[in-house]
Amino acid sequence: MRIGILSDIHVDINQDAGKPVMQGLKAAIKNKAVEKMIIAGDMASDYQLTLASLKELETDTGVECLFVPGNHDIWNEKHPDITAWDAYQWLKAHKGNLANGPRSLIGDWVAVGDLGWYDYSFGSPEFSIEEFDRMQIDDRLWQDKIKAIWGKSTREMHAYFYDKLQQQLRVHQGEKIILVIHVLPIQAFTVQAPDRMWSYLNAFLGSAQYGELALEYHVRYVLCGHVHYRTQQLMNSTEFICNCLNYSDQWITQDPAEEIAHVLKVIEIA
Repeated sequence: MRIGILSDIHVDINQDAGKPVMQGLKAAIKNKAVEKMIIAGDMASDYQLTLASLKELETDTGVECLFVPGNHDIWNEKHPDITAWDAYQWLKAHKGNLANGPRSLIGDWVAVGDLGWYDYSFGSPEFSIEEFDRMQIDDRLWQDKIKAIWGKSTREMHAYFYDKLQQQLRVHQGEKIILVIHVLPIQAFTVQAPDRMWSYLNAFLGSAQYGELALEYHVRYVLCGHVHYRTQQLMNSTEFICNCLNYSDQWITQDPAEEIAHVLKVIEIA
């Protein structure tokens, strides 16, 4: 089975920048003979557009899309009266949303995943928990503070997703697992040699505990996004892959079809 991997597609932000991405993504799926897509979050900054885009992609390509929400997908920017929980639950209407539960792929391969959250473990110890809870350094506000309202603390949300994923990995222990989360699972994928601002902002990129889980359960692939990097790293027998499309001003080219054809990664399982 040929599986296409991508995250951080940001349909709306790229459209607003004059860089529509959906046609290029459909073409790349066809040209690379992708049999199933896995999208590691941030399809759009509006849960309704995320759902519509996933449906369009599946309808026009005939390829099923497995998906986990990203922090943008559950933002209330376009719906100020809803909570992150509301958007998170409504996104489960997409049957390929791994928040609904693990999905068998082929043979003994299984996809396990969810949004994940952050626990500040990637932030510099020079800052206190109280400083991280403010999600603001100088004039830079981490937008989840005002757009992702869970009604629980940041570290409580990390614990929720961690516990859920751990239980699912335990059930599927011994199978060939693809773990999909939006946030980062390893320190190596954070902003390296950070200045003072990023030594603070790295705290909101993920949690080392997800990487530890993956290694403990001998996960074959860990797919993530969020940081807008394109990188991968092998640790023991686990391949960590961060493969983001990103905002158009971060692209190598300025042509959506060309950029997506370059970026869309394919792994083969059997």
